[in-house]
Amino acid sequence: MRSRKDKGHEAERIVLEPPFPLPGLRPEPRGGNILLKSFFNEMKTMCRIKKTLLTTSFFSRTTAPIFFESAPGVKSVHIAFILIFLLLHGRVCADEFSTQYYDLRGKEIRQFCGELFIAGEYYRAITEAKRYLSIFPRGPRAEEMAKLIGDAYLMSHEWAEAISAYDNFLMQFPKSPLANTATFHTAIALVKQGNAAEAERLFQLILSGSDRLKKGEAARWEILLLIRQNRFDEAERLLRDRMLRPEIEDEAMLIEGLLRDKKGVRYKSPETAGLLSAILPGSGQFYNERYQDGTYSFILNSLFIFGAWKAFDSDNYGIAGLLTLFELGWYAGGIYGAVGGAHKYNRQIDEDHFRSGLQRLNLRESEIGRPAGVSVMFSYPF
Repeated sequence: MRSRKDKGHEAERIVLEPPFPLPGLRPEPRGGNILLKSFFNEMKTMCRIKKTLLTTSFFSRTTAPIFFESAPGVKSVHIAFILIFLLLHGRVCADEFSTQYYDLRGKEIRQFCGELFIAGEYYRAITEAKRYLSIFPRGPRAEEMAKLIGDAYLMSHEWAEAISAYDNFLMQFPKSPLANTATFHTAIALVKQGNAAEAERLFQLILSGSDRLKKGEAARWEILLLIRQNRFDEAERLLRDRMLRPEIEDEAMLIEGLLRDKKGVRYKSPETAGLLSAILPGSGQFYNERYQDGTYSFILNSLFIFGAWKAFDSDNYGIAGLLTLFELGWYAGGIYGAVGGAHKYNRQIDEDHFRSGLQRLNLRESEIGRPAGVSVMFSYPF
């Protein structure tokens, strides 16, 4: 059989012949068997393809022959096959679209977070980084976002929050290549908090690692902390360490100079300052080189003593007792202030020497990260 077009209705319906013989049926004979002809005509009528299936944009002319005239059972099989194909193809397309959407969404959040960090809006950057981690907890940049939270707290001088954020990062990603940097910045925050012992432990942990860049920086910080605490023998031992010597070779002469300078520092004795103030009010402050405080202390104590003496001489014992009570307070306060002033003087010497060491060893700042591809430097607030 060949395709047949009804005259005058070519655009309305087209009957296609099956591309292979239907099962159990023989081709129409050329002779004149009326029963077979009638059977084939009925089959053609039952299996006509509607114009909508052929003219729809989804089914092109190249796919149209799939819907050929066939027995009802065969037609159902082919329709089912097409539906399954469409469902599977649609699922693949949906998965691909979903993956592309989430990749684009993650990139957008990371880029915005980096721009906020560079602009100095650290708290908003923290919010965006946390949002990324909530949506993509195992995303390709989850490590970077988790560390950026600690970096943002560090840049905003929130030392306790920075330490907590870095600890969370190290617990979640202990094998991360950023672990050494996070450990280093945790130590810096601990130094600023005054926890030098824990900071030294972290610096030593970095020194035992393989990151040469951070190892050299950690070694310089460790030696400076030891010098700051006047632990000169330990600092010299670390300076002579053969394993660390190559990392600090360029700064070895500067470190030796810092050691000599710190050894030659003359501290104030708190005991001497207190004793001097007890003998003569104000002299302890002069010893601590706080001349203005010493002057005020001497004048006030002298006035109270003179006033109390005049009151006693005038038999005004009430006023004399009150002035004596005030004088005892000022006298004791002067002694306490002289002792505290000596301690403060010594701490100031340590801080000034420490800052000088940071400057001379080029440790005033370091790169904290590269959000959005831009290098951000952290200046140590010491």
